[in-house]
Amino acid sequence: MPANREEPHFAFHCWSGNNANMMGFLTHFAWKRTIFALGLSEVVREGMVVIKDEWLQIISDGMIIHRILAKHAVERPEAPAIQWQTERPVTYAELYEATCRIAGNLRGMGVKADDRVLVMLPNSLEILYSWFAINLAGAVEVPINIHYKGAYLVHEANDCEARIAIVHSQYLDRFVETEADLRFLERIVVVDGKAECSSSKWRFDSWEDLQKQPAEGFLPVGRTVRDTQAIMYTSGTTGPSKGVVMPYGLCNVFAAGVFYAGNLTEHDVSYVCLPLFHANAQFMQVLPTLYVGGKVSVWPSFSASNWLKQIRDCGATVTNTLGVMCEFVFRQPRREDDANNPLRVMITLPAPRDIAEEFERRFGVKCLEGYGMTEMGVVTYRRWDEPLRAGSAGRALPWFDVRIVDAETDVPLGPNETGEIVVRPHFPWTFMKEYHKVPDKTVEAWRNLWFHTGDSGKMDEEGYLYFVDRLKDAIRRRGENISSHMIEGIVNAHPLVEESAAVAVPSDYGAGAEDEVKLCVVLKSGAKLSPQELLRYCEQNMPYFAVPRYIEYVEELPKTANQKIRKVALRERGITEQTWDREKAGFSDRFRLKSQNR
Repeated sequence: MPANREEPHFAFHCWSGNNANMMGFLTHFAWKRTIFALGLSEVVREGMVVIKDEWLQIISDGMIIHRILAKHAVERPEAPAIQWQTERPVTYAELYEATCRIAGNLRGMGVKADDRVLVMLPNSLEILYSWFAINLAGAVEVPINIHYKGAYLVHEANDCEARIAIVHSQYLDRFVETEADLRFLERIVVVDGKAECSSSKWRFDSWEDLQKQPAEGFLPVGRTVRDTQAIMYTSGTTGPSKGVVMPYGLCNVFAAGVFYAGNLTEHDVSYVCLPLFHANAQFMQVLPTLYVGGKVSVWPSFSASNWLKQIRDCGATVTNTLGVMCEFVFRQPRREDDANNPLRVMITLPAPRDIAEEFERRFGVKCLEGYGMTEMGVVTYRRWDEPLRAGSAGRALPWFDVRIVDAETDVPLGPNETGEIVVRPHFPWTFMKEYHKVPDKTVEAWRNLWFHTGDSGKMDEEGYLYFVDRLKDAIRRRGENISSHMIEGIVNAHPLVEESAAVAVPSDYGAGAEDEVKLCVVLKSGAKLSPQELLRYCEQNMPYFAVPRYIEYVEELPKTANQKIRKVALRERGITEQTWDREKAGFSDRFRLKSQNR
């Protein structure tokens, strides 16, 4: 970071009360020097940094999704907006009309401004219509992972207190199985199936009911960048997943980073195979493409062997990858025509440093790496006109201040020193509002008025960020953040298990492959339970990505004097001769970065 920059002066507002909502972050900053962002100098006027008009426009109410859709429907009504794979595209006029019709029917079902609507749908046009319609109705979209079941599903459905859910028929049984535990749900709209079920607790409607012309005319509910657009859940390390309350301003900046760093235009086609219940696909693919008036091509899931063919089939010029995807694509058999494709740019989180340069050359594409998370969006990027710096996640975007500090003291560190990555916004409403119903975690994350990412990194003399490792007791596998707490809670409920600990161990898929899950288990005295039996139990009660690859039975777990499990010791122990590996035992990994059914 520049050494001669003065400290910012700011006001921080925190309302206390039952929910202790943390709002209005960092409402005022005063810098006294010119800084540079995206290669364009900002202007200093009377001691205040004046961001160029286009940066301010992104966080204005005019960039909210329903206004963007309405604008394109009027100015470019016949332009293609969204399509399922290579089918006939839906135009902007058709998209806006259909979305308004669905929103009107949601309102007729009782959905009001700021209500939460749960969405559990695979990749499809229906999930896009649902998302847009929920927001046009003034409500809050709550998309949840389609692989969730049991305790995972119950926690998020109850935490958001949604009364209405839009659910694909193939997932309906999971709701029925947990019916007694779902305290707030009253009504379910069933997609791709009959609106009937054995449950007598809920009212059921069909997706076709949302297609009808609403009884009353519909006008979108006015929203501002301060209002909540979505709640997305991110896995915790010491408890259940936390709901990230996302204002429209955050979602706008999430998208803006992509179309500025990637230089997107109305001529771009975005290939979307990542799960649309996650922020990456929604706010880093669909939203930026629609903002600029481009076209979105939606596919069921990621397939390394079909990836290049599908990109050619839909004429994609831009796409995103996550975790191991780059590595898996790179491992496909080489062909002389690999570079003969329409792609020009990829948002790669990450671009594995050991293959990034060769990946760009082989496929004739530019890989733009960034760093971020759901709570704050992507705050750094490599820019379109910058050369590749292998391992770097780029420079800070103009809406954010990014620093490296000592993880214990929060004292800023110098260039190339490794510490914790901390971030704060230059403008209000460009970060999450709070963790839903967990004010203590919200305050903890904002220690000393900087958002603490829990990741370690370093920054060079030019301000380029390099991710190093995770500081928290976190597991990331197959593009998903996994709560060790949730895994342990399910395993500990097994009648033969005394206690357990889930930890991350290195994957063998190369750079960017994230983690594998290892489960250390203490059985009850005299109990016998084979790894295969425990694996089947886990598969029945967990989403596929959380099911451990490695299982090791131990006599006891290492603990502190306060009887807390010393997971550092378990991670350092790693894989031993006593560790059972399900892949070596012939059990399928079931790897899928997908938004389709199991």
